[in-house]
Amino acid sequence: MKHFNFLTSGDVVDVIAPASHAPEDKLKSGLEWLSSIGLMPRVQKNLIRPQDFFASDLETQLEQLKRAIYSDSKLIWCLRGGYGSMRLIPHIKKWKKPKHRKMFLGFSDVTSLHLYFNQEWKWPTLHGRVLSQMSTAHKTSDREELKNFLMGEIQSPLIYKNLIPLNQFAKERMIIEGKIIGGNLRMLQSSLSTEIELRAKNKILFIEDVGERGYSIDRMLEQMIQAKILDKGLKAIIFGDFTEGLEKDGKDLTDVAFRRIAERVPYPVYKGLKCGHGEVNRVLPFFTHAEIHSSAKTLKVYF
Repeated sequence: MKHFNFLTSGDVVDVIAPASHAPEDKLKSGLEWLSSIGLMPRVQKNLIRPQDFFASDLETQLEQLKRAIYSDSKLIWCLRGGYGSMRLIPHIKKWKKPKHRKMFLGFSDVTSLHLYFNQEWKWPTLHGRVLSQMSTAHKTSDREELKNFLMGEIQSPLIYKNLIPLNQFAKERMIIEGKIIGGNLRMLQSSLSTEIELRAKNKILFIEDVGERGYSIDRMLEQMIQAKILDKGLKAIIFGDFTEGLEKDGKDLTDVAFRRIAERVPYPVYKGLKCGHGEVNRVLPFFTHAEIHSSAKTLKVYF
């Protein structure tokens, strides 16, 4: 099954800012990058008109997203994460699901929109760099991979190597299959008891975050266990990058939180996926078929 309609030269990309704002120079760099690979960025009026914590007022953000969803573009690309996407969800639920799905790209706070599109509309989406991180001056392997993916120049599956097993279940020789879902831990926690509460049963759950110390990570995972989100129904958890979470004395207790959860759940737990807020942020298709080959410590994601 074909999950994504890939781009060709001249295609329109709708740029939206559903969360926090980005500096004008970051927007300009992102638009220049899109033009440099032959795509046509479309920026709606008042994309950046900062109000409190947000890129613009709620009505403007909703109108931008709605126009992008029902437009002729193939890709909706979020300018930045930050904070704010979850406040759009109650309004999106009133919209009619489009007849044709399109690619949706972003990460971090945008996890709220991933959850809605994955769980409610059954749309595959792309966890990857926001547009404000793209620039013709930054040519890294993950950015090149993202470009090649969007243009349909990569064959399925995407392969992610060097997973690190964190419990005995992850060390057993087997192939773990399931759709992959998830995103930013703080946003996954924030989904609890809302209309987009994470439904991870029979899924491979990916988790990443930034700026969270070890105890905070542990507390969020503890809440998700008590809420029975991380119960025996999961296929596996894979932790991506967790950055900027050092203790006041400089220690990193992230692994303590990882191993505490790994010891308590009856399924495989891994870390080491190079996706998230680290220097490398590989594109990761959500809500598509994935396989963890435990003996090779490899994740394969089919698209």
